[in-house]
Amino acid sequence: MISGALQLRPGGAPPTVSGHRPLLVPRIAPGRRADELPDLLGALFTLCSHAQRGTARRAVAAARGDDALSTPAQRQALRVATAREQMLRIAHDWPRLLPEASAADPEPTTSPLRSCPLWRDDWPVEQRLAGLPGWLAQHWLGLPLESWLQRYEAEPEAWPLQWCRTVATPTALLLRAQAGALRRLATPARPLRLLDQPLATVPRLARQLAERSDFCTAPDWLGEPAETGPWTRINDPVPLTLHNAWMRLIARLVDVLRLAMPAGDRWLAEGALPLASGEGIAWTETARGLLVHRVELAPDGRVRAAQVLAPTEWNFHPRGVLAQALAALRGPDRAAQAARAAVAFDPCVEFVVAAEAAHA
Repeated sequence: MISGALQLRPGGAPPTVSGHRPLLVPRIAPGRRADELPDLLGALFTLCSHAQRGTARRAVAAARGDDALSTPAQRQALRVATAREQMLRIAHDWPRLLPEASAADPEPTTSPLRSCPLWRDDWPVEQRLAGLPGWLAQHWLGLPLESWLQRYEAEPEAWPLQWCRTVATPTALLLRAQAGALRRLATPARPLRLLDQPLATVPRLARQLAERSDFCTAPDWLGEPAETGPWTRINDPVPLTLHNAWMRLIARLVDVLRLAMPAGDRWLAEGALPLASGEGIAWTETARGLLVHRVELAPDGRVRAAQVLAPTEWNFHPRGVLAQALAALRGPDRAAQAARAAVAFDPCVEFVVAAEAAHA
C-alpha cells in the first residue's frame, strides 16, 4: 500500500500543500508480465482498489489491441465498489475528520452501515442494489430517494441546505452542523474536463504522461492545475457551481444517490484507447474523481512503462484549487477550515494541518 501524509499550511506562503506520495509504479511495473499489472496496482492502491484493477486491465487490453470494454458484470461491480467507498467516507471519515462533527449527533453514523445491503456479500449484486434505495431513504435521507433527487435537480444549491435543516438522520445532522463553516469556505473552480472530447484530449494527456517524468506528481491541463471529483462527472445532468467546500461535500452525497438509482450502472464513465503500437491508456471515474492509467508493453509482452494518475494528484496540486483556498484562509479558525477543505477534496492518504497554523 502506498502511504504518506499531506501537509497543509493554511494562510501561509506557498506551497500550502506538500508531501505527495512517491511515484512507485514507474519503478516497480517495468519487467512484469502484463497480466500481473492489475493485481499489482490493486494491492498498491488499497483505496479504490477495484477501480485500479479494472483500469489497469483495460489499459493492458488497449495496449495489446484487444477489446478493452468492461462487461455488464464488471460495470456493476465498479458501481457497488464506488458506492461503498463513498459511503464509508461519509459515514466513517466525515465524523472523524470534520472539526466538531462528533458533537452533531450522539448516534454514530457508522452504525447503520452494518445493515446496509451493499455490505451483504452473501447476496447477489442485483439484490444488494435493489435494497439500497430503501435503506438510504430510511437511514440517510428521511424521504424517498427519487423525491430527494427531484428536489435537488430543481434547486441544486438550495435544496440540500433545506433538507439537512428539516431532517434528523445522522447524515443530515452532521451536514447541518457543518453547513455554515463549509459555505463560508470559498474555493476557486477549475473542473477537469478531459472526457468532453476524449478522442482528442486523452492522447494528448498520454503524451504528457510518457514525456514528463514528474507529471503524475503535479499534473496540469493546458498549463494549469485542475480539479476532479464527483462534481466533475461527465454524465451529471445538474453540474454544481463550485464556489465553496459545501458544494463538493454535497456532490459526494449525490454521487451515492445517483449510483443507487436504477440507471446507476451508467453513472460512472470509463473507457480505453490504443495509442502507438504496444501502448494503451484507460480511465475510470472513481469515488474521488478521474483515474488514468497508461501502459506501454515490450515486444515480449512484458511491461516496458506504466503510469498511474490518481485524483489526489490533481486536487492536492501545490498550485491547485485547494492550495489557493488554503492560502486565502485567515483568522483563528483557519486550521479547522483547512481540515474541512481537505475533507471536501478527499485525499486517498492522511493529511495533517501544520502545527504553526493550528496555533497561530
